Amino acid sequence: MKRSYPPSKKRQKDTEPSTQSTVPIQEKEPRSDDESVGKNLRCIVLSDTDNEIVSVKNTLGYAALLNDREELADDLNGITLFHTGDLGDKKRPDPSVVDFWRQIRRQAKLKGGHVKIIVGNHEQEIWQKIEAGKKISLGTGHLEDLKLFIESMDLFHLERGILFIHGYPTLEFLRTLQHYGEVTGNNLNQFNSDHYKKAFKRPEAMQLYAYARDNKQKNYLLYDVKDAAQYYKKHGKSINMLFKTLKIECVIHGHRPQRSGVQIDYEFSKWLPDVRMIGNDTMVRRKGLGATVIRSGADGNTDILFINTKNKSKKQRKIVSEYLAADQSEYSTEIR
Repeated sequence: MKRSYPPSKKRQKDTEPSTQSTVPIQEKEPRSDDESVGKNLRCIVLSDTDNEIVSVKNTLGYAALLNDREELADDLNGITLFHTGDLGDKKRPDPSVVDFWRQIRRQAKLKGGHVKIIVGNHEQEIWQKIEAGKKISLGTGHLEDLKLFIESMDLFHLERGILFIHGYPTLEFLRTLQHYGEVTGNNLNQFNSDHYKKAFKRPEAMQLYAYARDNKQKNYLLYDVKDAAQYYKKHGKSINMLFKTLKIECVIHGHRPQRSGVQIDYEFSKWLPDVRMIGNDTMVRRKGLGATVIRSGADGNTDILFINTKNKSKKQRKIVSEYLAADQSEYSTEIR
């Protein structure tokens, strides 16, 4: 696969709040599909919005995906909107955020787009609190509704050599995916339905995929590693080889906020030289704007650029629109 990843600039800035919903929407959540998101991957990736709606709308509007009526553009032309987890706040989950993302998911499907939501540690912790009967300041209807919504999320998504995930991929996680692929021969995204979704039926199994709160346990598959730099320094060689085996060339994750408001690009390249890791938690709730945009064509070329308050401009907005346009024939594969 040929890659033409242009160098990034670095860092971002803007707004806040969310509103509180009062009536829960009881509905069957769709199980996310495992098929490819389309012939040409064109997507926008949000991370760690933490109960925020205003900044999400700002970012989608900047990318010309949301109109003045705050509705998704009429023809999304196969565009995928990813959210890599922590769309809610673990201490005070807001039902209106669930309502908002449900509406976005419905609109996208009707207009030719996709929405893929990856679970974050906030969602996992909320689910575990609800399951354990711990007090959360929501009514019974809202709690069941929120639990159902969390169960509809995937643990990760792999597309065109790009891994979308909330936290830092660990050695255990990558070995598990490798084993799953070798044993089943399935698309790795099917792991979500074959294993992760089934863990909700066995709450103790959820611990394997959850946030390692005390950072002392060694059997957690995904995150959080206490010190990511030290972890990849120690395990980088093995992890780099697994990334190669799994044909993962890029990782887009959230989880750790970038105080500058700008994406970290080529993270840990010293220890993971063959993988472009992008820290996409741009503290969008405070900064008001932030996302990663990806365009990958049938020819194998993949381009990535960032939306943040440091590079916000009319010129950048035009480039973002071009990256997400249906007709790519007139555009160069390089950022101009």
